[in-house]
Amino acid sequence: MTDCTAGALEMSVFPFMVFLFFTNELVLVSSETAELPSSITALSGSCVQIPCTFEVPEDVLKNAERIFGLWIKHDHAFNKQGSLVVYNGSTNISKGFSHIEITGNLSQRECTTVFYDVMNNHSDNYYFRVEIKPQDWKYSYQNPINIFVSASPQPLIFKPTDLKAVMEETTVSLSCSAEAPCPKQPPTISWSNIPESAHITTQLQEKPDKTQSVFSNMTFKASYMDHRKNISCTATYPRKTSEDSTVETTVLQVLFSPKETHITINQSTSVSVGTNVTLTCKSKANPSNNMIFSWHKRGQDNQLDLGEQLIFTVNRSSGGWYFCIAKNEHGTQMSKEIQLIMEGSVSSLDQSLIIGCVVGVSAILLTFLLITLFLRVQRVKASTIMETDVSDQGQEKQVETIYANGGFVSGEELEMPKDENDIVHYGEIDFSTPQTKIPTVQGSGQETVYAEVRGPGKEMNQD
Repeated sequence: MTDCTAGALEMSVFPFMVFLFFTNELVLVSSETAELPSSITALSGSCVQIPCTFEVPEDVLKNAERIFGLWIKHDHAFNKQGSLVVYNGSTNISKGFSHIEITGNLSQRECTTVFYDVMNNHSDNYYFRVEIKPQDWKYSYQNPINIFVSASPQPLIFKPTDLKAVMEETTVSLSCSAEAPCPKQPPTISWSNIPESAHITTQLQEKPDKTQSVFSNMTFKASYMDHRKNISCTATYPRKTSEDSTVETTVLQVLFSPKETHITINQSTSVSVGTNVTLTCKSKANPSNNMIFSWHKRGQDNQLDLGEQLIFTVNRSSGGWYFCIAKNEHGTQMSKEIQLIMEGSVSSLDQSLIIGCVVGVSAILLTFLLITLFLRVQRVKASTIMETDVSDQGQEKQVETIYANGGFVSGEELEMPKDENDIVHYGEIDFSTPQTKIPTVQGSGQETVYAEVRGPGKEMNQD
């Protein structure tokens, strides 16, 4: 399309023909449009991508040999005073920008363009213009896009915006999206205080107006350990400024039954009669403002008391195992038992240790005694065998044992005959009168003579 000045000049020279041409051009102007967002926010120090498509008559495009795209700042008129051609595709020259690149395929009616190194003074309306050769078809589309350059990133979109308390074990889904005015340099999204079971996916998405954003989704099962977590989402933009990120935070509220229930005591668990004891029941729960605590003692059916604390003065029957139960609207939990020991008394654990030691020592002693008895029996058997003639050839003879006046003399202490000619004689010994001579030994041959032995003051009859 020619500009208005050229159109007026041509009308004065060729009034009829120009009128028809001008009338035809007006029809083109009223019917052809470019599809692009009405506005876009760019981030200073970064780039901005403008999604763009345009309309052109099919016969013009079909016979095109060369197609050029142009971008005009402030006004759509190509040569109007005040307007500025910031990019001319026919010469590939950029003005006011370090670099501008049309990434769309113009032959496919695509005019998507990237403006690099956008600065605050670049905020304005921009118009797209196309020129087609050899038909010399030129047209400036009159619907502009307004580029607004901001020094700070746009706020994140955090969903759900009204996150309410969730029940534990419930699946929670949080999403965070950040504008990506320059998809070639998209922001990086990160999460903090990530729950242990979280699964995160992040991708670049196109919005209905063809602009893009980075979308990150995190799903997890709510745990009581996630209660009151400040879960935040941060988008960081790759640019050379100090303000390169934006953050959104939500506080997670989880409803759960009592957890980690336990007892604390104000002093040692070893107490004496007359001591004041305070037991406190601790538990995590949400809600916690309406929790109920009950106190119990092992071996007793009735509960001791209600309340977070159990306070009492120790008496002789106070020793034993205590526990508490915490309850809210979502459930209950019992604490571990705590033992209260009376000073001077032996605990069941100590009793078990003592009994175990006694049993162990007794077992050792019994084993030792059995082994000793066994060894003695073996020695007795061995002695008996030695005193018995066990030789088949009769080389050893049994030696009788002589008992005299309650004394004991073993056969081993008697001197055995040295050869077969030696004769053993037994004599008579009289203890009634003093003896100065050795009794005469009688006997002959192989016979053995048995004599009567008399003690002083008493006689024994001979058989």
